[in-house]
Amino acid sequence: MGVIFRKTGRLILGDPGNGSQKFWKAEVKGNSVTIHFGTVGTPGTTGCREFKNYEAAETFLAQRVRKKLEEGYKPEI
Repeated sequence: MGVIFRKTGRLILGDPGNGSQKFWKAEVKGNSVTIHFGTVGTPGTTGCREFKNYEAAETFLAQRVRKKLEEGYKPEI
């Protein structure tokens, strides 16, 4: 799809007009990935996952981004 996040990224799903818009964002810090997700306008939920090295964390993030894009999420503009 051409969208690859190397260190951080934010995706949006849904229509802001009907109030069902969701967000998903992630960030690589060192060898961990922090993901923050939820409904726009709420605090959302945050989780963190540790990996053996930076490359593994970056690969995990790229896989998750591809999955979210397949689910219909779009980059925030």
